[in-house]
Amino acid sequence: MQNKEQFEELFRNNYGQMLRLSMLIVKDEEESKDIVSDIFTEIWDGAINPYVDKPRSYLMMCVRNRCLDLLNHKRIKDRVCRLLILDSSLPAINNDTPDMQRLRDIVDTLLSARDRQVLIMKYERKMKYREISDELKISQVAVYKHLSQALKTLKANFK
Repeated sequence: MQNKEQFEELFRNNYGQMLRLSMLIVKDEEESKDIVSDIFTEIWDGAINPYVDKPRSYLMMCVRNRCLDLLNHKRIKDRVCRLLILDSSLPAINNDTPDMQRLRDIVDTLLSARDRQVLIMKYERKMKYREISDELKISQVAVYKHLSQALKTLKANFK
């Protein structure tokens, strides 16, 4: 990030167009706002340097890539949900098995408080993403990110 004035000018000149592109791709206003806000946050933090020859093109490419990443994550999530529905026809798992206890221990010790909270709300309380986001006062994208992080941690530690 160069300075506050450059950042503000970059924001004023590009936010609207970036938001429209994101809305066109993901078709969700809240997710689009989150995507564009995340990009500007990373610019402010210095993680992204848009001060290149063509900053608008660079920013639009960032938006496009983030949108495509989000859509890919949603596609994967939908596939997992379909598999879980198919899997529900299997007999119920005994909750007193050593594997279930190990899973509970991993959830209690390795997950952050927010990741654990989102995981419990989604899978034990059977809440929808919108319900979780409303109750926790965070975006649905944030709910998805917390759930994704929790599942990555579980997968990495439960072998």
